[in-house]
Amino acid sequence: MDSREEAALKEFGHTIPIFEVLADERRQQIMIELTKHAQGLTVSELTKIMQISQPAVSHQLKTLKDHHFVSVERQGTRNFYRATLDGPLTKVEHLIHTLRSELELKPYLQ
Repeated sequence: MDSREEAALKEFGHTIPIFEVLADERRQQIMIELTKHAQGLTVSELTKIMQISQPAVSHQLKTLKDHHFVSVERQGTRNFYRATLDGPLTKVEHLIHTLRSELELKPYLQ
């Protein structure tokens, strides 16, 4: 295995958790709702929109936060969750860049 293949495998390793997080339909729905509300949403607001329990929403938000898909800002007694995609998107962009640089050497694959 050459260094480019090793780099591609390393990038896949960094990116796989991102795809695993996004594979869940509830997390997809939360991300869609958060991108529609730039000011952010509270757990209560997401619970009403999605019509699922507060613990279920909180669990999904924790997973999204742990993987840098959302940020949380405390305002008084309420926490507002916002979509923050820069971190995960940067990892996906690195993967794409690595694969493209590999494909440029093999034009027959394009």
